[in-house]
Amino acid sequence: MVEINKAKLLEWIQTGYTAFKALAAELATEQLTQPAVIGEWSLKDILAHILVHEQRMIHWLRERLHGEEPVLFQPYALPDDELDKLNEKIFQENRYRSLEEILHALDETYLDVLHPMETTAEEDLFDAKSHHLLGGEPLWEAIAANTCWHYEEHSQDIRKWQIALK
Repeated sequence: MVEINKAKLLEWIQTGYTAFKALAAELATEQLTQPAVIGEWSLKDILAHILVHEQRMIHWLRERLHGEEPVLFQPYALPDDELDKLNEKIFQENRYRSLEEILHALDETYLDVLHPMETTAEEDLFDAKSHHLLGGEPLWEAIAANTCWHYEEHSQDIRKWQIALK
């Protein structure tokens, strides 16, 4: 098992984001908006999905670090049917946004993700006794689930879709 610390998590996020954006950059603009990458979602819809989950995570993380009970639940805390409803809501709310708008917002949100990573004390991220998830896990797991692990999850979906196109 890899020793996890703030520097390693930050590296995972940065490397994951760079690889995810590079994967998207390989595709032509019309491919980015072509439906059916995952269900009816296009790659643009996947980008919006990641964007909104990151925005929710940032909001949730700030509340948690300030000792408040988060208003927005993180997906790990939702039963599968509620997560499916949330993801459908995200899809419906973002499906008509332009690709350019989503790409810009994704880059802006990525910078917003890095800020608490750089300014939060290591023990606040990794010590499950000070700030934790509902199951008692340390905060870094919610951050990874909404960033680097999320990028990899959907990168795999995109690669499968690309193979199916051939």
